[in-house]
Amino acid sequence: MKKALALFLALVLSMSLMTACGSKKEETPAAAPESGETSSEALPGEGMKIALVCDKVGTQVFLTQMVDALNEAAEKYGFEPTVAECADSAAFEDNMRALVAEEYDLIIGGGWQAGDAINKVATEYPDAANYALIDSEVEAENVKCISYREQEGAYLIGVIAALTTDGESHTYGAVHVNEGPGSWKWRYGYMEGVKSIDPDAQFVFNYVGSYSDPAKAKELAIQQYEQGCVFINSAAAGGDSGTFEAAKEKGFYTSGQDVDLTDPENPYIVSSQIKDTYQSVWNLLDEFFGGNYTNDNSVWGVSEGTIGAVYVTHETANPRSERLSDDDIAYLKQVADDIRTGKLDLTNYPTEEEYFAG
Repeated sequence: MKKALALFLALVLSMSLMTACGSKKEETPAAAPESGETSSEALPGEGMKIALVCDKVGTQVFLTQMVDALNEAAEKYGFEPTVAECADSAAFEDNMRALVAEEYDLIIGGGWQAGDAINKVATEYPDAANYALIDSEVEAENVKCISYREQEGAYLIGVIAALTTDGESHTYGAVHVNEGPGSWKWRYGYMEGVKSIDPDAQFVFNYVGSYSDPAKAKELAIQQYEQGCVFINSAAAGGDSGTFEAAKEKGFYTSGQDVDLTDPENPYIVSSQIKDTYQSVWNLLDEFFGGNYTNDNSVWGVSEGTIGAVYVTHETANPRSERLSDDDIAYLKQVADDIRTGKLDLTNYPTEEEYFAG
C-alpha cells in the first residue's frame, strides 16, 4: 500500500527541485548558511515535509514567488519541499489526499483554487497534518487562512493616481473584475487615497464580469478615458492587459495589481499594487518554525511586508514614470510608513452602504 501511494505521488506531484524562477525581492527574510558553512545543530525542519499545492505554475509570478520562497525556506530550515501542480479542480483534492497519506507536516494551498479541496481534506483528516491557505478563506477551523488588507495597497495607488494626474482632471477611473465584497476593499482604499490629495475627486467604476477578458477591459477603459479620466486603475485580473493597451493608445495613466506589472515598453503604467506571495510564504514558514504557529487566521498588509506598491514599498528594475518625482516618492514612502506604524489606520473601514450614506 505504501509503495502504491508513493507511486501515486510520483505521478501527481512535481517535486520542488524547480530552480527559482520569476521575480522576487532582493532581500530574503533570512539567509541560508553560506556554502561551506557547517553547523553542529540540526536544522528545525530536518525530517519534515512541506508541500505547496497550487495551479500550474508556468510563468505566473503570483505562484513562482511562492515556489521561490518555499525552496529558499527549505534551505534555511532543512525540510523537504514539494510543489504539487494541479491541472484541474479534481487534482487539488487528489494531491492533498496523497500528501496526507504520505504524512506531510504542512500542506499549503496556494490561492483560492485550492480552497474547496483543502477545506474538505482538512475536515476529513483534522489531525493528519497542518493546513494553511494563502489568499482565500474556508470554514474549516484547522486551516490557517491568510488574507490581506488590500485597502492599504489601494490607498497607495490612489495617492499615486492623484499625484500623477496633478490637477489635470478630477475624474478618476477604475476597471475591476466585479462589484463584490472583495472589490470594495480595493475601491475604498483607492478612493480614500485619491481624496487625501484631491478632495474634489469623482470616480467612475466599471466591471468586466470575468477574470480573463482583456477586450472588455480595454473597451471600458476607453469609455472612462472619454469621460475625462486621466488615471484609470486596473484590477481586472487577466483583463489588465486590455487596460494597459488602451492606456498606451490613448495616453492615460494606469496601474496594475498583485504583482509588478510595470513595463519599460509602456510608460503609462506608473505603478502596480503588490500582493507579495513571496513574503507571505516566508512569513508563514517563519511562524511555523518559530514556535508561535497556530491555526488562527491572519490578515496581513503593509506592516507585514505583504501589501504595497511598486516604487514605494517594493522596488523594480523598470524605469519610473516622469509623472512621479523624487519628492512624490518620498511623500509616498512616508504614507506607507504611516500605514505601517498605524498612524494611518485603514484596518477598520465602512461598508459600501455606510460609506455612500455619508
